[in-house]
Amino acid sequence: MSNPSWIKGLIFGAVFSFVTALLFILIGQVWAGGVTSFWGESWLYFSVVIPFAITFAVLGGYFHNRRELSNKKLWLISLICAFLVTLYSGTIGAIFGETIDRGGMETLNIDGTLVWGTIYAFILLPLTTPFARLLIGIFYKYIRR
Repeated sequence: MSNPSWIKGLIFGAVFSFVTALLFILIGQVWAGGVTSFWGESWLYFSVVIPFAITFAVLGGYFHNRRELSNKKLWLISLICAFLVTLYSGTIGAIFGETIDRGGMETLNIDGTLVWGTIYAFILLPLTTPFARLLIGIFYKYIRR
């Protein structure tokens, strides 16, 4: 019988990428002075759906084959996943998202996006790791039942 865990991960990642992007947009708008648009910028949705879907698909397959994982191991997985998802979505994902949203790359600062996306991936680890641990914990319980 085939292993549907990676498909569950793919769907879970795609759904929670939109939820996460929406939360990020709303929190950012509140900090900036007020919510101007409920859905925000569409490039952000494009930039996070691919790394979330791939990450949770891989985790689905990994969790399917593991009976018990320690809390320490889940935190380590969360740290690695948070860094990789933030790195991709802040660099390559942002470039692809903006390209799709704007229809071209003529006005994009690619060098700046690559540099600052990498810096943000490191700086935001204290925020992204606990959030990733929360999502991964929910997903782990979902796969284990």
